[in-house]
Amino acid sequence: MDTKASHPQPWMKGPRDGEPYWSLGGLTVLRATDENTGGSFSMIEEWIPAGSSPPRHLHRHDDEMFHVLDGAVTFEVGDEQFTATAGSTVYAPHGVAHTYFTHEEIHWLMFVHEPGLERLWASVGRPAESWEISDDSEVDEQMERVFEQLDRYEIELVGDPLTPEEIRT
Repeated sequence: MDTKASHPQPWMKGPRDGEPYWSLGGLTVLRATDENTGGSFSMIEEWIPAGSSPPRHLHRHDDEMFHVLDGAVTFEVGDEQFTATAGSTVYAPHGVAHTYFTHEEIHWLMFVHEPGLERLWASVGRPAESWEISDDSEVDEQMERVFEQLDRYEIELVGDPLTPEEIRT
């Protein structure tokens, strides 16, 4: 379905604008979505706690780009590993397995070339009552909801999370 508007309208979001969710142990804010970009792209802002790593996975159609604002994180994209710190940008093309491991609390912007994926965080999380990372008591339940939606978002799980022992220095 082509949702791209012929003439998207300009807009601006302030520092506390957007849709905040407590999702998968972190704080996720939907900044740019299908609705406000005319279907051009999406961008989320996230704060993720230290020691986090999703299962290795690939997106069948979505390219992702991560721009680190604060913290340190090791990405594994295909056979490559990159340790990214503030100011670094990492690209994970569709069809290539990837994951990450957060060495400390991370703050980043994640861009997706086609909008829609940002709604996954909203669908598994809950609206945030503050702009802080919540406790992780719901992570297992939220991950189960992610697993139920893999086909909808065209995500394929291909391995386990990245562990500190697997990080090449």
